[in-house]
Amino acid sequence: MPKGLRNLLPEILHWMEILVAALAVVIVVMGTVSVIMNVGGLWGDLMESGVHTVFENVLSEILLLVVGIELAILLVRRTPESLIEVMFFVIARKMLIKTGAFYELLIGVVALAGLFAIRKYLATKKDRSLK
Repeated sequence: MPKGLRNLLPEILHWMEILVAALAVVIVVMGTVSVIMNVGGLWGDLMESGVHTVFENVLSEILLLVVGIELAILLVRRTPESLIEVMFFVIARKMLIKTGAFYELLIGVVALAGLFAIRKYLATKKDRSLK
């Protein structure tokens, strides 16, 4: 591989990551508009499905948008702290929306506790100052 291409490749890959992050932000904006537009139609859904189902669906969509935002931040910043934040939201969404059995909830709580411990004890002061 030529030396110039070897030096240029990391730069190209970095800009591709930025492009993917921008695409994620665009999709999150479109999803946010979609959620806002669907709020008006929730009354009919409440009557058909019930409050619990509608709330679960809306919460699922909102948390998915938050995960998208955090993923874009992770792609731009590329810090361990950003990765931990993404994992917080992914696990929280899983626990709130898709938990079927008690052991899944227990595993989620243990995972969140582990992430809190990692953030408190293993993240460097430099990582914390970027936030």
